[in-house]
Amino acid sequence: MKGNKFEQDYKALIRRVIHNGADTKNRTNVDTVTKFGEQLTIDLTKGFPIVTGKKIFFDKALHEYFWMQDGGTTIAYLNKHDIHWWNEFADAFGYLGKTYGYQIRNFNGEEDQMAYVYNEIANNSRRACVSLWNPSELKETKLPPCFTFMNYVRVNDVLNLSVTFRSSDVFLGLPYDVIVLSLFLINTAKFCDLKVGELKLNLDNAHIYRNHTKQLFKYLDSPIYSLPELKDGKLIDYIHGPFIAAKMNN
Repeated sequence: MKGNKFEQDYKALIRRVIHNGADTKNRTNVDTVTKFGEQLTIDLTKGFPIVTGKKIFFDKALHEYFWMQDGGTTIAYLNKHDIHWWNEFADAFGYLGKTYGYQIRNFNGEEDQMAYVYNEIANNSRRACVSLWNPSELKETKLPPCFTFMNYVRVNDVLNLSVTFRSSDVFLGLPYDVIVLSLFLINTAKFCDLKVGELKLNLDNAHIYRNHTKQLFKYLDSPIYSLPELKDGKLIDYIHGPFIAAKMNN
């Protein structure tokens, strides 16, 4: 466990949800245990925050980040990099609608929010925010973004990022979201010539699917390892436990 406060905090989050959450129904056919208003704060100076108690496919999260950052709206790039879970949400032409990448780079068909954020950060502004929730275009995407608001907070020469989730699949989805959002913070800080600080996640609806319970307790009983470092887009010394398969509930 040496050097891995992130994963200790992540496991504590899982325990709070599974032990203190309420049974709820949702749009899927699988019930969840749901807890309101959870948080996870991650210090990125302590290593790259990837789960080590089970194997996480870093390259899939990396390419999902590139896809969002570049404004992608189809499954072509994702499929090229062996990412297929989005396929069921695409139309016959592979189009996913106005989801993450579109809102980040082309909000309302006209606003590049990352370009805006870079300028605001450079000017020490408290308005360096990205909105991914666009009510006027929700009907044009089958799967709306799960994280809905990003707020970059500069404190002198350190850049932090606070992210609001309308919904978070804590066991299966959140580890990948942590990677994607860490990359948003790291690369934005690099672009703005700043140091990296903390990533704070605000999980309004933190939930665990009931059909993940067996796998969840297997993970909680697994040892964790020191966090790896990220260098030139690659993880250095990523030591992890075995892959724990869990069915995605869409």
